[in-house]
Amino acid sequence: MVSELYQGSCRNSLSEENHEKHLQNLAIEAQKYPDLSGQRRLMISQLVNEIWRSPKLGHPQKGYWSDSFYTEIYHEALQKTLLEVCQRIELYNPHYPVMAWINFRLGKQFINVVNDYRKKGITDIPKAQQKEVISVPNLDNLSERLSVSESDEEELSLRQFIEQDPERLMRTEFMKDRPEITFQMLAKAKFIQDRSWSEIADECKIAPTTICSFFYRRLKKMTPYFKKYLSA
Repeated sequence: MVSELYQGSCRNSLSEENHEKHLQNLAIEAQKYPDLSGQRRLMISQLVNEIWRSPKLGHPQKGYWSDSFYTEIYHEALQKTLLEVCQRIELYNPHYPVMAWINFRLGKQFINVVNDYRKKGITDIPKAQQKEVISVPNLDNLSERLSVSESDEEELSLRQFIEQDPERLMRTEFMKDRPEITFQMLAKAKFIQDRSWSEIADECKIAPTTICSFFYRRLKKMTPYFKKYLSA
């Protein structure tokens, strides 16, 4: 039984890897052809269809809005994202997974759509309760405490970046002998929930100085990763 479960898990993992490889191949092939060429349109059409089918297609900020508004905003953001794929496929960097790129652009477009709604005077878009967003005033000084605000695009982008972790770097950095205490978990606690180190340390049952030291060492290491996505 255990062997069957393991083999099934391996097959699923392999299938996901093959699907991502297929997406990358389509994107790279599309980049080879000139704009408006039939070959480029064909490759992009196939790529868009595969993106639609991908189980890794994200849903940014789901739960922060009412269902009816979310559906409307999400589909508009998704259409804009796919249009961006069609028009600017050359922006894709083959060194990174296609779906990581897609989900990050989808999150950006989601924010743009929300801001467009607000500019049009649609002010009754409900916000989730007890949700805060954070800002990074200066990416060259991430170790400073981040301020809490309400509706700045950069703040939403940072929260989205931490939650999505496009390259899965934050979730794989964890404290020795405590794999559940990841950098991503601590970044959420500090930057999104604005919790104190004492609160976090009490919950994790570890000394505040220890957990704080781990966080800031990793934060320094992660600074290029933050810059790469948040400076775009």
